[in-house]
Amino acid sequence: MMTTPDADSTVTHQLLHVLETAIYITVGVFLTVAAGFLLVGTVNDLRDAISNGSNAVDIGVLVLDRILLMLIVAELVYTLGLVIHTHELSAEPFLFIGLIAVVRRTLIVTASIESFPAAGRGLTNLLLQLGALSLLAVALSLAVFLVRRSNQEPRPADEPRTRAQPA
Repeated sequence: MMTTPDADSTVTHQLLHVLETAIYITVGVFLTVAAGFLLVGTVNDLRDAISNGSNAVDIGVLVLDRILLMLIVAELVYTLGLVIHTHELSAEPFLFIGLIAVVRRTLIVTASIESFPAAGRGLTNLLLQLGALSLLAVALSLAVFLVRRSNQEPRPADEPRTRAQPA
């Protein structure tokens, strides 16, 4: 008995679908394990920083950095779940991941400015990096706005605008 080309493509499509889902689930498991290791590492680093007598700003930056890193991982896991459920890849979650990453790096750069001298090439490079990160944050925010705006249903051009009539 010979199979038809349509039956072969259906079987191939189903096999690829199962393989794609398995890959996404595997990546999600690895991301979850990475988040667990990140949490354990954060607790250990926090304990070490407190026992070494680090100042409050350094401890705060450490905790904030790790929290934002965990948010990035959580957003990636959420995006994977969304892709598995809908079988559609959307740009918006990745824009949010990029925005969180930019905020995270901006906080690290801002905290490290205090340890640099008042002038010099290192400080100039740090300030340039901060400016580039600021522009990137604005660009990503604009991209999120444009993606959300493009997903809204357009109003037909011939539909007249109505005003509320006074009572």
